[in-house]
Amino acid sequence: MQTATHAEFLKLCRKIGWKCTSQRLAVYEFLQGNHAHPDVDTVWFAVRSALPAITRESVYRILNEFTEMGIIGRLDHIDNARYDSRVGAHGHFICGQCGEISDFDWPEGTVIPPEMLSRGVSHMEIRLVGICRRCAAATGGSAPPGDAASQANDSPNNQPR
Repeated sequence: MQTATHAEFLKLCRKIGWKCTSQRLAVYEFLQGNHAHPDVDTVWFAVRSALPAITRESVYRILNEFTEMGIIGRLDHIDNARYDSRVGAHGHFICGQCGEISDFDWPEGTVIPPEMLSRGVSHMEIRLVGICRRCAAATGGSAPPGDAASQANDSPNNQPR
């Protein structure tokens, strides 16, 4: 039986001109609604349960294909590339202790600085680094109320579906 996600992906593949392979579908299904910003190994381990023969290289290639087509976003310069199923305007809070990445809504009125427009900017990102509430609590501290860490960790956009 074909799921809604499978039907959606099949339609997407037809639009792009791709074959709807079981490998691409498995990666796509894993990423849908996944706001944990998984790295390639996390995706690979997850899809191997359904497709034991899939290689890490295949998953990496598929993730890069999805990135090139704008299906997912890629977060570089963290430690390893991480992938993001939320491609609309939003920012990221990164815990400097545990490395957890949380989404937060894009601040209203945020624009590319005019002096940067002539440089061919293709991507703008807001990335905040601090200590998440879990790590702060574990060390006896706390993230101040209303700070980015609290808001990012409480955001409904950060919850897995």
